[in-house]
Amino acid sequence: MSNQLQVLTREQAPEGAKATFDGLHGKLGFVPNLYAIFAHSPAALNGSIGFGTALSKGELNGREIETIYLAASEANACDYCVAAHTTVGKLQGLTEEETVAVRTASSSDTRLNAVAALTFDIVGNNGHPSQASLDQFFAAGYSKAALVEVIGVIALNTFNNYVQHIAQVPIDWPAAQPLPA
Repeated sequence: MSNQLQVLTREQAPEGAKATFDGLHGKLGFVPNLYAIFAHSPAALNGSIGFGTALSKGELNGREIETIYLAASEANACDYCVAAHTTVGKLQGLTEEETVAVRTASSSDTRLNAVAALTFDIVGNNGHPSQASLDQFFAAGYSKAALVEVIGVIALNTFNNYVQHIAQVPIDWPAAQPLPA
């Protein structure tokens, strides 16, 4: 057996991952390759999905959550996650233009831009954002609870990005629009 993490089929997945595979297939019509990699550890697969589900019930809406995923994935140079969250972001109401803008913290939407800028600052400075980024975030109307949720989404996204980097997950989402030069 190779030390490389492979995309597992439902049949190859451990028993504790099979129900999750079925749920993903029912919801999305397929099991994304990244989740099929997570299935090597049913605890990691189910924990990742559970944490994401819990965060989706907080103060941040779907557009804001996808902004965090896109900005953090861009900051971590994760093409797989940028492609996935561009698609999911559009399902959450982001336009194609907004998916590109939040990946460079240049959105004309003040709230989305504050979230994207803070995300880039947190990721780029290993969890030590500037006071200016925090001030911009709070000035845009966000609460302390939302700040904790931003950190949670970044943590989950970092897990996803790092698994992708190590596993070199084949991209099974439509390609994201390249950033302007």
